[in-house]
Amino acid sequence: MLVFIPVFLYALFLDDLLRYALDAQEAVVATVWDYTIQNWAEPEGGEYGGFSQIQGFARQMYCDHESGVDTYKDVAFDCQGEAHHEKAALTSHPCWLNTGAKQVECQTPDDSVGDLGVPIHSSYYKEFNRGGLIRCSARIGVQQYMLPQTLFPEFSDVELAKEQQAEADGVHNNAGGDTGGTKTYLMPEEHMSILTDTWAINDDVTIEPGDKSGSGVGGKHFYDEVKHVYQETTNVGYPLLMVSSASFFGQAISKQLLSPIQVGTMIVSDADSPINADNPKSPNVSIKPFTNGMQTPSQKVEQAGQSRYFYNSEWRDWDKNNPQQSYGNRGVSYMGCKQAESC
Repeated sequence: MLVFIPVFLYALFLDDLLRYALDAQEAVVATVWDYTIQNWAEPEGGEYGGFSQIQGFARQMYCDHESGVDTYKDVAFDCQGEAHHEKAALTSHPCWLNTGAKQVECQTPDDSVGDLGVPIHSSYYKEFNRGGLIRCSARIGVQQYMLPQTLFPEFSDVELAKEQQAEADGVHNNAGGDTGGTKTYLMPEEHMSILTDTWAINDDVTIEPGDKSGSGVGGKHFYDEVKHVYQETTNVGYPLLMVSSASFFGQAISKQLLSPIQVGTMIVSDADSPINADNPKSPNVSIKPFTNGMQTPSQKVEQAGQSRYFYNSEWRDWDKNNPQQSYGNRGVSYMGCKQAESC
């Protein structure tokens, strides 16, 4: 019986350690995934102001070592008080304040990851990308409050556990007082990284042919990204575009369909002419969210005095119609998951 009780307590202690290791993993994994769903790349508060804000919120959520109990109002209760330690464990307590431990921290994106080194890709990458490889890490420390430090010292000099702490002294005080780290079990540091692409548009975007700017923040971003491909001089297709544009203008002038004065304006500029003549270097974009109730992804376009509907995606190719069939199976749900909780 004398041997069984310490062994039983030690088993409970190992169970606590496993639980705390999973808590640290949760903090790291959940935080790094936040960077894929939150629009942190907007330049409010500086270019990476949103990046710091997300991990700051994560540290507030996990400052009590788990995400299940949060007041969302009283930061002092969640982080500074010790109420979360009162019923948290059987034999030990975790704490980010232990020497060598640290709350979840994330490094600003390594934007060299994913750069292909191709001129058109690099120019596009530098202009629009704020993402890259994001690394997050955390390490939690644990102090034990139940196990005896030694067992049968008459027979062995090996310590059973690190020094037992007195809970009455306060968990946070004990953690901060162990400056040498001799009383702390440091769990392995948890690491998680993710490659995220901030080129994706976070807003529903509607742009019609003839609209050369896009509406709203998302629309402007989308149109600027498309326009960059057309007007970036490092694009290997740019000289071909210039030749084709000159040929098009030449034919229009020869048939007296276009004034040479207007052509000169459009050749030296990427914008449309003052009389709204369409510049081949200024792309027309057609995009509209495909929502419930719409039969096809289409937009109505005024052409030659008439209104006609046109597909704004490769909806039907009159062969296998793969986009149409994919939508039939997927619907408007992400990856076909109609009930998020079940996927």
